[in-house]
Amino acid sequence: MNKTSPSPTAILWLMLGLTLGTAPHFLHQPIWVSLVFLIALAWRCMNIYYGWPLPGKKHLLLRFVQLGIAGIAILALMFSYGTTIGRDAGVAMLTMMLGLKVVEIQSQRDFYVATFLGYFVVITNFFFSQSIPIVLLMFVVVTIMTACLISLNDPKHQLNERSVLKLSSQMLMQAIPVMLLLFVLFPRIAGPLWGLPQDAHTGTTGMDDTMTLGKISNLIQSDEIAFRVKFDGDLPPPSQRYWRGPVLWQTDGTTWKELDRNSQSPITPDIDFSGGEYSYEVTIEPHNDHWLFALDFPNRLPTNVNAHFTSDGQLRSNDAIKQRQQYQLSSQTNFQFNAPNEPLIKEALALPKDKHPQTIQLAQEWFLQDPNPQRYIQRVLQHFNQKSYYYSLTPPLLIGDSIDAFLFETRRGFCEHYAASFTVLMRAAGIPARVVTGYQGGEINPVNDFLVVRQRDAHAWTEVWLEDEGWLRVDPTAAVSSDRIELGIGDIMPAGMRSPFFITNSRQLISLWQNINNNWDAVNNAWNLWVLAYGPELQKNFLSSLGMKNPDWQKMAIWLAISISTVLLILSFTLLYQRKHPDPVVQLYRTFCLKLARFDLQPNTGEGPKDFAHRATSTLPHHKNDINTITQLYIDLHYGKQSAALTDLQTAIKLFQPQKAI
Repeated sequence: MNKTSPSPTAILWLMLGLTLGTAPHFLHQPIWVSLVFLIALAWRCMNIYYGWPLPGKKHLLLRFVQLGIAGIAILALMFSYGTTIGRDAGVAMLTMMLGLKVVEIQSQRDFYVATFLGYFVVITNFFFSQSIPIVLLMFVVVTIMTACLISLNDPKHQLNERSVLKLSSQMLMQAIPVMLLLFVLFPRIAGPLWGLPQDAHTGTTGMDDTMTLGKISNLIQSDEIAFRVKFDGDLPPPSQRYWRGPVLWQTDGTTWKELDRNSQSPITPDIDFSGGEYSYEVTIEPHNDHWLFALDFPNRLPTNVNAHFTSDGQLRSNDAIKQRQQYQLSSQTNFQFNAPNEPLIKEALALPKDKHPQTIQLAQEWFLQDPNPQRYIQRVLQHFNQKSYYYSLTPPLLIGDSIDAFLFETRRGFCEHYAASFTVLMRAAGIPARVVTGYQGGEINPVNDFLVVRQRDAHAWTEVWLEDEGWLRVDPTAAVSSDRIELGIGDIMPAGMRSPFFITNSRQLISLWQNINNNWDAVNNAWNLWVLAYGPELQKNFLSSLGMKNPDWQKMAIWLAISISTVLLILSFTLLYQRKHPDPVVQLYRTFCLKLARFDLQPNTGEGPKDFAHRATSTLPHHKNDINTITQLYIDLHYGKQSAALTDLQTAIKLFQPQKAI
C-alpha cells in the first residue's frame, strides 16, 4: 500500500464526517468525552493550518502525551461507567480513541483505518436511535466517508471536491434499490435489527414505581411521547381516558410505592364489566419496566405480548419494555373491581406512625360527624373545591410534613398532591384507599387520527374500596380543576410551555407550529409502524398483500435472488446503452485525443486529463494554451461544474489543428 501521506484536504473532509457521525453521541455522553474528541480534532487542525507537531518518531514526547491522554481517558471511563464494555461505555471509548487516531494519521493506512472506523460509528448511532433525522444525518456521513475513500484512490487529484462528492452520492443512490429489496425480502428475525438493550444504569424519562409530591409535576416539562393509540371505532370521552399504570399502596409519609413482588400475585382481579367496549392498538415507547398502559380497565390480555394482570389491576409484560412495542387490547370503562372481597384491606388502610397529625385529626373529626363513606368522600371533594385549593403546574416547595403542609398551608399542588392527600384522608377515616398512577387524556393528531399520550399527560388519582361496590376511581384533581380532565393538560398549559417562546404572542404562529408538529408526528409514527416495526409478522402480511402465498424464507430467498438479478440486468443494459450512446462530452474529448495521436500522444491507462495535458504540452509547447483550455473545458463539463457550454468545447476542438514546431 502506498505510504504517502493523505492530503490535508482529505483529512479535513474525514474530520467533518467523523464529527457529524459522533455528534449525536454528544447528547448522551459525559461532556468530557466529547471534549477529548474535539480537542484531538482541534490539535489536528492546528497541525494543518499552523504546522503544530504531531506524535511520531520525531516527537516522542508528544507520543507519550497522547498515550497519557488515552490512559487517563480509560480511567475516567471506568470511574464514570464502572466498565469499558457495553453500549454506552463502548461507544464513549470509541469516540475518544477515534479522536486520538485522527491526531496520528500520517499514512494512507492510517487514513483507511480512521475512515472504516467512521463507518462503524454510523452503526453505533442506531444503537441509540433509529429516528428519521438520525438516518438522514448518517446518510450524509456515509456519503462523506465514501468520498474520502474515492479521494484516497485518486492520488493525482483528477477530480475536484464537488466531483468526488457527486460520485459518492451517485454510488449510494445506485445502492438504494438493492437496499430496499433486501429490506423487504430478506427473511426477518424476531425483534428489531438494532435490538441492543440499554445499559442497566441508563435512565429514561417517564413513569416509575414510586411517587413523591412534585415528582409527576416534573414531567410537565417533557414533551416526549409515552405511547400512541389507534382506536378501531369511536374514542372514549376525555373524562374516561385514564391509562392505568403502577398502583401504589405503601407510604412512609413522603414517598408512595408499590407492594413488594411477593404481594403482587399474578392473579386476575374479580371484575364485572358492563357497557360499551373500546378496541384499540397501543404503540408504547421503551421505558425499561414492565407496565403496559391500558384504558382503565382492559377486559382481556393483549393478543401479541406475553403479559399478565396483577391482583391490584396492573397490566404487566413478562419482559421489560426495552424497545418499542405494539399490543392490541379492548377495554370497558364501566366495571366493578373486587366488589365481593378485597384481600389487601390491611395494606389499603396502613399509615406511617407519627406522620400527618393535622390531616388525621381533621379526617377523624369529619368522619365522626357523618360516618357514611359515600358522604364523607363527597365532603372531602367539596373541601378541595370550595376552600381555595388551586391546581398548579409549578407547586411550591413543601416544608415539614408534606401532606399537612399542602392541606393546611400552600393549598397549591399538582395531581400527585391531591391524590396522596386524598388517600391519606380516606385511610385516616378507615376507608381503604390506594394511589393509581398512569396517564390521563392525550391529544388527537388530526393527520392520522392517532391519540398521542405524552409524558406531560402523567397523572395520579385515588381508588377507594367500598363494601359491595369494590374499588372506585375518585380523582380529586377533577374537584379542583375540571379542565385538566375534560380538556387535557395540553389545553391548560401556558402558551410558552406548548410552543417556542418567540411565537407565544401569535395565535396563527402557534396554530402553524401545532400543525407542523402533528404532521411530523404522523410521519414519525408511519416510520415506526412500517420501517422500525417491520418484523416477521408484518413482512408476512405485506408480502401476502403483494400476492406471495404463504411467505417463507425459501420463497423470499428465491424472490430476492430474482429481484436483485433483475436490478443488475437493468444496470448492465444501462451501461451497454451508454456505451452505444456515449456522452457527447466524452466523444468530443476522444476527437481531441485522436488529433494528438498523430504525434504519438495517447492517454495511458489510469492517466487523467490533467496529466495527459501536461505530457502533450511538453511535446507540443507551442499549443500549450489550446491544450490546457480544451482540457479545462472537458473537466468542467464532464465532472459536474457545468461552467462552460458544450458548444465552447466543440468549437475549441474544431479549431484545434496541432502541428509540429518548425
